[in-house]
Amino acid sequence: MGNAPQDAFAIRKFIDDGHLLATVQSFSKNFGLYGQRVGALSIVCQDPNEAKKVLSQMKTTIRPMYSNPPRHGAQLVKTILEDDRLTTDFIDQCSDMADRIGSDRINAMR
Repeated sequence: MGNAPQDAFAIRKFIDDGHLLATVQSFSKNFGLYGQRVGALSIVCQDPNEAKKVLSQMKTTIRPMYSNPPRHGAQLVKTILEDDRLTTDFIDQCSDMADRIGSDRINAMR
């Protein structure tokens, strides 16, 4: 927990082993964007044709839920994750936070 490459190991292993899967991530809490509904649904498909069909179904599903979601939260996350320095800083901060929470839990048990 708190180590992005280590946390992603299982997902990468499943993909390397040929599994088709979907994962969901929420960025709201880690980026402090409460109430912004910032996240991602990632789907690994067999080929581009299947990806096109899945995307079509996802658009059909999501369209009635909202047509113009707020973009500022997603833009903040995109800005951080597209910049190597900011991404590294973010990962380091998440790791520090996870370490602190783990330490607090251990101390609370004493």
